[in-house]
Amino acid sequence: MSLRKILVLDGVTAVCRFRDDGVVMEAEGMLPLELIERMAKFAQWYRRMVSGNTDLLSLFSQMRGWSPSQGWVVRGGTTTACSVGNMVCLFENAEGSLNEIMRVLREAAHE
Repeated sequence: MSLRKILVLDGVTAVCRFRDDGVVMEAEGMLPLELIERMAKFAQWYRRMVSGNTDLLSLFSQMRGWSPSQGWVVRGGTTTACSVGNMVCLFENAEGSLNEIMRVLREAAHE
């Protein structure tokens, strides 16, 4: 799936695909390249942290289905960062649908 198909969703301002080491493979959006690179690095490290936490949650809760993580969301007052696999995007809360964006990111991450 083309990143442009994600970028045209309501509210999405930037989207990128990154390697496992956090290096940007491709990007679209209204952010300067330096910010896209920082977003990808943040997403890579955050994914690692979430993965470790979901493993602990599985261990302590003895409940199935927490691991592996299916993605993450950090919602701020006006903007949300969300990621599935090696895809991350930013969107404006007032304009975008978190459920729709996560669904499309999930599809794109598994292609």
